[in-house]
Amino acid sequence: MREPRTVRTTKGSAVYPQVERALGKLGHDISLARRSRRITAEDFAKQMGVSRATLHRLENGDPGISLNTLTMAMFVLGQLENVADLAEPTKDDVGLMLARREVPQRVQRPRHKRSTVEENQQLPAPIGDGGFVGW
Repeated sequence: MREPRTVRTTKGSAVYPQVERALGKLGHDISLARRSRRITAEDFAKQMGVSRATLHRLENGDPGISLNTLTMAMFVLGQLENVADLAEPTKDDVGLMLARREVPQRVQRPRHKRSTVEENQQLPAPIGDGGFVGW
């Protein structure tokens, strides 16, 4: 019989298996990028402004690492624009699909509604017998 999946927690938040795998891959990719640039872990951590132990946690996919630590690593690697574009609306397929649903089938000219000033205006009362009044 299979054991039920357990969801790890960190700092009170759940860490789902898919998230854990994504963080592990991200950490591995950062480590690979650092090593391919021939930057030692000590120098990389110093440039990021963190300890070597914090860098080790990042590269191992620790879900408790701060967003600032991740962003500093990407900055040192010259990849800051990738962090800035993570939730780019133009790349959000679901958001674009939902916005497309809101597009009307037909566009009509707006109807002109009388303004309240026009509604409240009345013609002046006729003078005399109601005939033409000259200048």
